[in-house]
Amino acid sequence: MDEQSKSVDNGEDMKKQTVAGMVSRRKMLASLGLAGAAVIGSSLGIAYGKEANSVTETVYGKKTKPKELMDMDFCVPSTIAGLRAEGSPEAGFVYYVTDRGQEGFFYYDPADTATPDNLGTVLVSTSGARFKRIVETEYVNVKWFGAKGDGTTDDFKSIQDAINAVFAMGGGTVFFPKGTYIVSPYLNKWITLRNNVNLLGEGISSVIKVKDNAGDYFTIFYGSSGAPLKNVRISKLRFDQNPQNNQTCYIDLDRKDTVYFYQFCIISYRYENVFIDHVQFDPTCGVNSVSLNSDTGKLASITDCYFNFVMARGNGTYDNSAIYLNGRNHTVSNCFFYAAPGQKARGAIETHMGQSVVSGNVVDGYYTGVNLQAGNAADERCDMTVVNNTISNANQGIQIGPYNANPVKNVTIAGNTISLTNKAHKRNLTIGISSAAWSNVKTLFENITVANNTIVFQEEFEFRTELQSNAYGIGFTHDSDLSNVVISNNVIKNAPITGIFIGSFRNIGVVSNVQITDNVIVNAGHYPTPAESYRSGILLRSTVNGAQITGNLISDTYDACKGIYSIRASDTDGTLTDVAVDDNLIRTKQGGLWLLLGQSVMTDPVRKFVKFASAYPPVTGTFNLGDTVWVTSAAVTDGKTPAGFKVVATGTAGTLSGVTGTGTVGKTALTVNDASSLRVEQWIRIATGNQVRRVVRISGNEVRLNAALTVDVSAPSAISYVNPVLKPFGRIGDLGAIADTSSATLSELESEVNKLKKAMRDFGIFSQNP
Repeated sequence: MDEQSKSVDNGEDMKKQTVAGMVSRRKMLASLGLAGAAVIGSSLGIAYGKEANSVTETVYGKKTKPKELMDMDFCVPSTIAGLRAEGSPEAGFVYYVTDRGQEGFFYYDPADTATPDNLGTVLVSTSGARFKRIVETEYVNVKWFGAKGDGTTDDFKSIQDAINAVFAMGGGTVFFPKGTYIVSPYLNKWITLRNNVNLLGEGISSVIKVKDNAGDYFTIFYGSSGAPLKNVRISKLRFDQNPQNNQTCYIDLDRKDTVYFYQFCIISYRYENVFIDHVQFDPTCGVNSVSLNSDTGKLASITDCYFNFVMARGNGTYDNSAIYLNGRNHTVSNCFFYAAPGQKARGAIETHMGQSVVSGNVVDGYYTGVNLQAGNAADERCDMTVVNNTISNANQGIQIGPYNANPVKNVTIAGNTISLTNKAHKRNLTIGISSAAWSNVKTLFENITVANNTIVFQEEFEFRTELQSNAYGIGFTHDSDLSNVVISNNVIKNAPITGIFIGSFRNIGVVSNVQITDNVIVNAGHYPTPAESYRSGILLRSTVNGAQITGNLISDTYDACKGIYSIRASDTDGTLTDVAVDDNLIRTKQGGLWLLLGQSVMTDPVRKFVKFASAYPPVTGTFNLGDTVWVTSAAVTDGKTPAGFKVVATGTAGTLSGVTGTGTVGKTALTVNDASSLRVEQWIRIATGNQVRRVVRISGNEVRLNAALTVDVSAPSAISYVNPVLKPFGRIGDLGAIADTSSATLSELESEVNKLKKAMRDFGIFSQNP
């Protein structure tokens, strides 16, 4: 019989035996042999997490599903224990494991005698047989490795086993079905992340929860401190650090007995390409929830995550940040950070070194929204951008600082909304956007743009001893050089002490090329600090070489003015060179704020030196030495009315009556009975001691003077204006013609000369004295 006929006959015989029920399932599979098992395996996709492209799938475009095999005679139900006890497996069998949560199909691979048992995708029997899971999806289920997700069983080891198995396969994704996975980190016991192994859940219903009374632990997931952890994504999980039920831990950064108490969720000291998205950290309690901390680290992205900070058991003041990133190329975007009052959440986002973008985040209840810090690497660039974030119920909005002497360069902060509740936090500073105060090492801040931000403070009218001077909307006050700074189109409301503060408190460093334009500053300086020289809408200090302050609106809306200065650029605060202040609008309900400018400060010369009056001599207005005043009245006495006058002695025109005041020697304040007739810049005379002073601020019945009183005014003393001294010029019109005197007598000529003298005295050409 030829081979073809023999094959047909054998097929017919097998068919007959099968129909007759004479061939068992085991014998049929044995007759199929390894080739048959290969076909079955390839039709399913035999794993290590890899899907096979079978001939069947290629030809017909449809892969046989494992559930379809359940209806076939060559699929044998079993358990994990049953497979491990299997002494003589058949190569052609497909085994279906029925253990709850670990269900799935396995096949026996007789060619493999070395692969270790990983508890999930490879099972080794007592006889040494290797059973390999047939994987239907691209994910490896953590439950295959024994994780229960029942909220009771400790799944710590099972999660590690799953990660290790996927790593051994060359990478893939460990999947966490819905459930609560209890984990038991302790001191330096943690779950180690692996390169190219992702973690994926089903959202907030896939929970990784620290067990009750876990005690001190360093972290839940740990990356690497050696070779970088690479290519890892953690997505759609929820971390529950269970702080309310971990009463055996104690976070105190001053502890000496151990360093394993930080309670991180995720940390790696070396990393590259790490992405965390759509993860909830709720509640989270550690020093950091996520820490990727390496000078050589790069490419980290944390997006669309949620953080709810709850203070862990400890000293109650430990420093903490939800996200801490150190390295290059960071993105933190569209995350939400929340901390309830009293939880002492310190920082939401902290990034170091640069090439970072922080955008679209919402922060509520943290002391600080964003901390930016320069790095210590050879590449000194920062290149940091913070845009379109909303920071509420904070004490500080956004801080920028150096690391040692490394410079801070190329920073843009724009479009952020910051709301500060300084009375709630009661700390010793409250700041919107600023250089940071964690270091006073001299360095360089360069190329800084702060634009289109809105910063609103909680009003604070009662003095606190711990808050003296650090309360401003936008400020760069580090003891360092500051260069190329643009502060524009910001809205700053209720800054307790200073709206915009440029320059060191200690006058250290040089400020150059600063532009402060088109900002709206409302109610700055309302806080009653005794450090009154800082209570200003805009303040310049230190050595300033080149600054422009223009187009700003500075307003005090209180009925009784509470601020002190509108703009202070005083020679007593530093050295000012090429500083221009012009075209700013200053508005109050009751008389203005003190515009204190040094002699070297350039202002609009027309506004500064040219004024107008409706008549000569003027009956109202304050006129300063050197002013040129033009008379605008249309009424003219021919040859007599002056075109204008020069001010040769400063004063205020008019009459002030019925106003009295009292004051204390050495003080600049005067309490008056009626301030309705007084205005800022007026010059007044206090009868007691004949003291001449300029009014620089009015708040209710308190009048602030340009200089301290030299004589005590204990009893009400009359107050009057100090009138200016004026010299007219440019008489309008002509003198009348004089008759011919060629034939006049001496007496007639003398009479004519006397008439001329009288006329010249009338016209102000000669003195009225004889």
